[in-house]
Amino acid sequence: MTDPILDVHDLSVSFDTYEGRHDVLNGVNFTINEGETVALVGETGCGKSVTARSVMGTLPRPPGDITSGKIRYHGDNLLADEDAHEQVKGDQMSMIFQDPMTYLSPVYPVGSMMADVATYSGRKDVSSWEILKSFLGHRENAEEIRERSIELLDRMRIPDPEGTLDRYPVELSGGMRQRVIIAMALINEPEFLIADEPTTALDVTVQDQILDLLRERVTEQNLSMLYITHNLGVAREIADRICIMYAGEIVEVGRTEEIFDAPLHPYTRGLLDSIPKLTGFEGSGIDGQIPDYTNPPSGCRFHPRCPAVMRGTCDMEPVEHYAVGEDRTVACHLYEDGMEFEEAAAIAADEATYDNEEPQPAEAGVRSKQ
Repeated sequence: MTDPILDVHDLSVSFDTYEGRHDVLNGVNFTINEGETVALVGETGCGKSVTARSVMGTLPRPPGDITSGKIRYHGDNLLADEDAHEQVKGDQMSMIFQDPMTYLSPVYPVGSMMADVATYSGRKDVSSWEILKSFLGHRENAEEIRERSIELLDRMRIPDPEGTLDRYPVELSGGMRQRVIIAMALINEPEFLIADEPTTALDVTVQDQILDLLRERVTEQNLSMLYITHNLGVAREIADRICIMYAGEIVEVGRTEEIFDAPLHPYTRGLLDSIPKLTGFEGSGIDGQIPDYTNPPSGCRFHPRCPAVMRGTCDMEPVEHYAVGEDRTVACHLYEDGMEFEEAAAIAADEATYDNEEPQPAEAGVRSKQ
């Protein structure tokens, strides 16, 4: 097996705020292979975008502080060389953002912004004279860039792609703006793409169209992609593998069909149970909320909400990642000592009730470690 294109190892990130130090990412580990799409899935606030920005090199520092870990891209640790990270970010990586109007300037037409990305991405030595010439319409390779922009907008299935180059973002619909953002991300033909919830603000029909476009680009250009989402349904449509994230930790990794057919971690099971069903029955959901990062729980960060918590273990001992089958891991004490999946899954499926946020004793359905 070839080495992964991206290998994130033991990544920890903290933020200094007025409330105190927030320990957001806590030893994040995952890999992405060439031509593979990996979805990072979890509730809002669990650290998905912080992970993406750390990989992309756009994490604001300060207040952000990468306290440990490695981000290897083609084997090179980008965190050890800031200049190399900047170069890779400009030449080989690209990012699609969630809210187009945050990243599209209201005062420039689409064609001008696409040309700027094509011309200046990854460059540090841009002179004032070159910028002035571009502003006055004397850009080098202007015709070539315009043709490439029209071709990309056409591939994004935008009607009248040439006319769209001369339009401003405010003249476009939300779906059209998102397609423009994707075209801008692809104009320099990156090999690695990060998509940070690009379909969240779109209606279902447009969302499906955007996912189709991304799948098409990934296949035709052999792109590797990290797709950030809180929606397991979207992850199922787009991803080869899924990483489940909770409170700044990866708690389960597996191929998409495995995650849906046989979830291992109680949190994964809770997420799946939260998905609305066509039958109309309401999902059970997950009680509680993401913990306070200034004072995160000891042991497993999910234990205050877990229906299968083992007192004295889950709330005290750091949790490890256990291999469960080929290319599948789970960070849960249930799988310690090689417990069979069926037994652990039966325990994880138990619905424990809580009294003042404390789990009931073992005889009420919560397993205690002997």
